[in-house]
Amino acid sequence: MVATPVAPPDDSQPAPGLKLSDAAIAARAHAQEYVLGGSKTLFGAYASEPLTLPEAGAPAASLEDLPGSAGSGTGASAAPGTDAAKDAAENAAEDGDEVDEEPAVDGMSLGFYVPLADPRPLKPFYQALQRLKRGEDEDGKVRVLVYGGSHTEADVYPSYLRSYLQHRFGDGGLGFVSMVRINRWYRQFALNVENSKNWTTEHAQRSKARDDGYYGLLGASVYTTKVHEYGRVTPRDRAPTYDGKTLYELFFLKQPRGGSFSVQIGEERVGTVDTRGKKYAFGSFSVSRDTGPEVIEIRPKWKSSKKSKKKSTGKKKSRARSTGEIRLFGMVLENDSDGVVVDTLGISGTRASNHLKWDEPMWAEQVKRRDPDLYILAYGVNEASDTDVPISHYRETLKATLERFKRAAPDASCLLVGPSDYHRKDAEGVFHPVPRTQKIRETQREVAAEVGCGFWDTIAFMGGVGAMDVWANSEPQLGKADYIHMTKRGYLRLGMGLTDAIMDGYDNGEFAADETPTDAATGADAAEVTADSATADDATASESSAPGDDTAASEPSAPAG
Repeated sequence: MVATPVAPPDDSQPAPGLKLSDAAIAARAHAQEYVLGGSKTLFGAYASEPLTLPEAGAPAASLEDLPGSAGSGTGASAAPGTDAAKDAAENAAEDGDEVDEEPAVDGMSLGFYVPLADPRPLKPFYQALQRLKRGEDEDGKVRVLVYGGSHTEADVYPSYLRSYLQHRFGDGGLGFVSMVRINRWYRQFALNVENSKNWTTEHAQRSKARDDGYYGLLGASVYTTKVHEYGRVTPRDRAPTYDGKTLYELFFLKQPRGGSFSVQIGEERVGTVDTRGKKYAFGSFSVSRDTGPEVIEIRPKWKSSKKSKKKSTGKKKSRARSTGEIRLFGMVLENDSDGVVVDTLGISGTRASNHLKWDEPMWAEQVKRRDPDLYILAYGVNEASDTDVPISHYRETLKATLERFKRAAPDASCLLVGPSDYHRKDAEGVFHPVPRTQKIRETQREVAAEVGCGFWDTIAFMGGVGAMDVWANSEPQLGKADYIHMTKRGYLRLGMGLTDAIMDGYDNGEFAADETPTDAATGADAAEVTADSATADDATASESSAPGDDTAASEPSAPAG
């Protein structure tokens, strides 16, 4: 089915109001509390008045010193003497920023409800949710794949989407995680990923990577040929616990001269995996355990080798030797109960066209194994920097990428998430919106309509071209000082806007569920929608101090987008 082109919304006016079902209101509160830690003020209704957008933003941190996109703020204005002001000053000091002494925009008021350009392409996804709710889904799972750059890799807005959907339709598990950190900014909201140092990441954006395209579901593989290495995934305190069985499925490359690795869950060694094969192919290893999730660790196996006799003792000395290269694609965690699973598949600095460098048969096999009902592509910020690439070429590669998805998952729904507002600093140190971003935005809208994908306009949601200036100077702060990335609360608001737009077609469209919608509150009625009536002062502390948040604002520089 081909979507009908829809005219872009007027950025100067708020979008039509959103009607929320009782189930949607409860899921919104639940997902916000999960992301924020339960003690923070929740967002209420969307903005009803258009933003006053400056012609150019105020100078901020250099783009050469990006703090990454891990989700913590860099400090913003707050009332003098308050805990919020102290936290803002401390966070700003960590980043080397100056604390803004001017009154800030109320960050809790930012974000406009923007519907999908056309909800019809999501019909298969809505039908899958209905089957799941009725207990008629064949495998009891509705899966969503979320691809993108650093906004996605931060795993905040995908975690909101996951928590929301699982609250309404059942917890199917945490989904995909890399067993090794693919870069310094790789984060999983509910899982801690750690590893020894002798692992190498390969993906299409790395110039030194092998060009074989064996990058797996995520689009990034990791390998080692060393002994005594490890990759470990540990559930964080915020990870949901489960009383039933947890399934762990590891994805890896089978290859000639491949090595072996051991798998340990908790304190138990559960198996040894041999990755040797006659040809290059996708391999997997599955094991289930009661309850969970638990700590899971992999270690390359080794064998001993003998050196020549030492003259002094006449004895031979043994040393550990690798069994061969171990190349991993990642792991999936699922519960044995019915529910939704959302896979976070983001790589900082990547582009939609990078998919074309992945080995299609091997990637498609893993996509089919995941059997998604919806895939989301959230790219565009990095492409806005590619001024030497004609928009016509961008259009061609975007369509080619979507054709790959159509071949791999022909029955799934498709959604393009447009680029966020993105600023770059001029020679005088003043930030300005990047003009090419608008061309990327409109090209995505047009291509989505041509190939039958949904489209969601992130810039319109933020308030229009130039809105990042407001988001970066709000209190609480929603945009980072690099004018590219967002704070954890900013990504949370992004997740709310995207999720509400997705689910509007399910709750209020022709695919509506059997739930009575209620008008979302606006203005003075916002407290009726929020499950928290705390004052704004309670929310002004920087999100870097949120319970369980280990994403320091002083993270090394990350690629844009």
